[in-house]
Amino acid sequence: MNKADGLGMRLHQAASFSPPLMRVSRGEAVFWPGCALMGLGPELLERVRAVLEREEPMGLSTCCCGQPSRWLFPGAFPRRQEKLRRLLAKRGIKRVYTACPNCAVQLRALGTVEVRPIWPVLAARLRREDLAGEGGGAYVIHDPCPLRAFPEEREAVRSLLALAGAEVTEPEHAGAHTICCGNYHMMRALDPSRSAAMRRRRTAEFPAGTPVVSCCEGCLDAFRGEGLAGAHVLEVLFGPAGSRGWGKRLRCTAGIGRKAPERRSAP
Repeated sequence: MNKADGLGMRLHQAASFSPPLMRVSRGEAVFWPGCALMGLGPELLERVRAVLEREEPMGLSTCCCGQPSRWLFPGAFPRRQEKLRRLLAKRGIKRVYTACPNCAVQLRALGTVEVRPIWPVLAARLRREDLAGEGGGAYVIHDPCPLRAFPEEREAVRSLLALAGAEVTEPEHAGAHTICCGNYHMMRALDPSRSAAMRRRRTAEFPAGTPVVSCCEGCLDAFRGEGLAGAHVLEVLFGPAGSRGWGKRLRCTAGIGRKAPERRSAP
């Protein structure tokens, strides 16, 4: 979605904040994948939720956090932010488990819910028998900008990849010193030339022919636009998603209200 033109992003945000796509399960906790990650499909995300439910019972949110509106349509952002606050309060949500680093930033700004990134939870709760990935594989890791200040999340991602048997190479700039993919604050749409230059600087550190792994689907989408192969951390753990797209996002939304996976007992 990040490379869409102004009209495309305007339509994306209008649709994302329409009632049919703003769906949230009722309860105290929800798994919040974010727009881009829903493109991987409900089957993969339900496997994630099944593991997260060892922490506590939770439903699913298919809402957008509003980050594109914040930077592209600032006039509409406060109204959409308030719409999210009201909806989460109406559903009784107190805790939101986020997969997308950018969603975590926007949801913390709401000031009304506790935001828990899923990576430390998965690192604590995932079992070897949960893995359904292809096993192993060599990757170069990319840390998204919002995780520069969160070493616990970065370490959790690396422990999960190690559990899956992935061989991970660290680029020169990683962790607290990671380099942006070129879409900081929706720069791919606001300043494509500068965005492309930032992306070239980042990808110059990646070994040729080695796929990129990251916990940010937006970053991976930016790299795929440059012809690089990549996999989301959740794909390494639970199997490749294949094609991405709005069709899968709509299937995630349609699944709200169905019986949640049976909660497994904590180890």
